Amino acid sequence: MLSIKLFEKYLRTTHWYKPGLKLLVACSGGLDSSVLLHLLQGLTDLKIDVIHFNHQLRGGESQADQEFAEQLGQRYGCQVHIVTEDIQTFAKKHQLSLEEAGSLRRKRAFLQKMSELSYDLVATGQHFDDQIETILINLYLGTGIQGLAGIAELQDQFVRPLLNFSQFEIIEYATQQKLSYRVDQTNTDTRFLRNNIRAKLLPYLNPDNDPRFKALFQGVSQMGKRLNEKLKGSIDVVDNNDIRATKEQKISLGMGKLPDYFSPIQKMIFDRAFQTISLMPQGLSSNHFKALKSLYPQSAIGRYIQLPASVTVFRDRHQITFILGSAFEWESVPLSQLKKMTFPFFQFELSTLPIADHIENPNYFWYEHQLDQYQLRMAVQGDKMETDGNGRRTAISQILQEAHVAPHLKNYYPVLIYQKEIVWVPGIRTAPAGMISHSSIKENKVKHCIRVQFQEGTFE
Repeated sequence: MLSIKLFEKYLRTTHWYKPGLKLLVACSGGLDSSVLLHLLQGLTDLKIDVIHFNHQLRGGESQADQEFAEQLGQRYGCQVHIVTEDIQTFAKKHQLSLEEAGSLRRKRAFLQKMSELSYDLVATGQHFDDQIETILINLYLGTGIQGLAGIAELQDQFVRPLLNFSQFEIIEYATQQKLSYRVDQTNTDTRFLRNNIRAKLLPYLNPDNDPRFKALFQGVSQMGKRLNEKLKGSIDVVDNNDIRATKEQKISLGMGKLPDYFSPIQKMIFDRAFQTISLMPQGLSSNHFKALKSLYPQSAIGRYIQLPASVTVFRDRHQITFILGSAFEWESVPLSQLKKMTFPFFQFELSTLPIADHIENPNYFWYEHQLDQYQLRMAVQGDKMETDGNGRRTAISQILQEAHVAPHLKNYYPVLIYQKEIVWVPGIRTAPAGMISHSSIKENKVKHCIRVQFQEGTFE
């Protein structure tokens, strides 16, 4: 029977547990996370606080979940952090399922808060039944060797302390301790694959009453982990030779010998790129793997493939690149608000410099009007800019193409607007209307300017 004593004894056998650990505990208010929080707060050598993500999907029920999580955390003397986001709007904007959108935004929010507040790990409430469901889903989707490992107890700074315990044990503990918790009715919606397996397949298999069943899936998971470790060792050299650039929102795989590697090694390379960017634990399906391999030939240059979790993969001249489009988006802003904005792959600074020093440098824009008269926004389809004194207008897409802007950044590239006209394509070109006058140049006066700095990899 699950108890705080048994739970603590198990934790001390794990490789991640240590006295003084600072855990940010994800609490939805449901059964699993409520039990996890109760168990962890009973351990004296841990520092725990609570984080709750409000998806705004169920109206008053979502608000009630949030209030319950707040009260629960306060009861245990924890600091409670609340993150609220309109997941339905995010999912629609990025063409994701609600499940994908919620998982993506929730994980990123948890990691951001963990980093900001200097916690060691984020603890979540997945249990052994979740492990069984995940392995079955992976087998159904054809995720290969990667999928056999199921859920890792520790991965990407997320730890799952209940993964060795069944839902039956968790329910039994909650009953014994007389714990209250919230019930999310969407967890019974069998339109979702996981819920369908949980409602229809697991009861038939009856894992709680047959110890051989648990041993079987533990064995499958352990063997999957060993196979994955072997494959990871095999791709160390591949990482060094073929992964050209790695950032939070982008991973580029150089072609090199990639098409010649053993198929499971290719699959693991693609899986790791996808998982790193999306924060999704599962590997790619066999259909997605087949689609990615179609990018190998030179004839595939310029082709795009859409993966789950809003991840896009494209083939350019030298590499296959995975990007998370939502991470590159940014809001339009007047220059007067520039210092309050954080941009994904570039940054601006306002300066006062002698004009002659940088007059020919396209990284600088010299402004003569009030800052709030200029608007910075992302380039959009159909944008054009005057490029000579005769009124000739050139498409921004052509300007970006000629400047060799990386294909995945063209839709997010900044342009500066004055009186509804584009006057500057930062780092590339200035319209005649935005250029400083010859008289100002001759005066060599100190003038105000804006300077742009791009991250490495913006230009090919």
